[in-house]
Amino acid sequence: MQMPDTFTHRRTSRNATSYALVGGAIVVLLVMIVWLEAHPLIVALFGVLIAPAIWTIMANTEAKLTVTDDAISWQVGARGDEVELSDIDYMRARTALDLSQRVALFRHSGPKLHIPGPCLPSGRQLDDALGARNVTVKRLF
Repeated sequence: MQMPDTFTHRRTSRNATSYALVGGAIVVLLVMIVWLEAHPLIVALFGVLIAPAIWTIMANTEAKLTVTDDAISWQVGARGDEVELSDIDYMRARTALDLSQRVALFRHSGPKLHIPGPCLPSGRQLDDALGARNVTVKRLF
């Protein structure tokens, strides 16, 4: 039986979606200033809310998820983890109301781990990669 190829998913924070969302937020900020003549405190508060998104684009953090025949590993910037597939009891995946993916990894030894959202591929690609390696994936939604 042929083993599946290594599954790798990479994403950087500099992508079209990030640029569009930050650009849209800046346009809204300018509309608040020029057209609506909003109070400076409200404009400053909104500016503070979009600052982390601007910083993320400037830092260009890379998120990576890899599934090999033996382990699953992920990394966002300097943070990451790796778990042997034999230590996984099951994975629980769900789609939240904001349509983002949430994945929790339940291990035989130790507490459950959550795979960070930026590491996750869209759709059910991760489900398929883990299923090909006989890892149980329970999808809630």
